[in-house]
Amino acid sequence: MKKIKLVGILAAVVMLIFVAVTAYLHEKNADKSEEIFVIPVNNDELFVSSEEKYNSIKVYKQTNMLVINAQSETAFFDGAQFTVETDGKITPEDIEITWMTIGGNTEQAEDNDRIIAEIKIYDNDELICDTKDKFCKKSI
Repeated sequence: MKKIKLVGILAAVVMLIFVAVTAYLHEKNADKSEEIFVIPVNNDELFVSSEEKYNSIKVYKQTNMLVINAQSETAFFDGAQFTVETDGKITPEDIEITWMTIGGNTEQAEDNDRIIAEIKIYDNDELICDTKDKFCKKSI
C-alpha cells in the first residue's frame, strides 16, 4: 500500500514539474516575437523598401550602418532583422532586392508565390552583402 502511495505522489510531482516547465517555456516564447527587432528605427530613416504580397523588406539608413527588417503578415514567418556596416556613401541604387519562388524563379506565377527575397548591397561598387531571406520558416 505504501508503494502505491509513493508512486502516486511521485507521479503527481513529475506532472507538476512538467506543467511548470511548459508554462515557463510558453511564457518565454510569447515575448520572443517582440525581441526580433532589437535595433530601433523610425520612418525618417527608411531608405529602400520592397513588398511582395504579404511580405516586405525595409532598409533603414543609420550612421555607418543599414538596418534591414523583414516582415510578413502570414503565420509562417515571425520576422527578422540584421545589420550591414557601411563605409562609403550608399545610395538607393546600391541596394537590390529580388523576389523569387522556392525554386528560384523570379517570374510571378499564379500558383507559386515569390516568398524569398535576395538582398544585395554594394558599397563603392563592392558587394558587401548578399543574403536571402525566406518568408516560410515555419511552414512544412
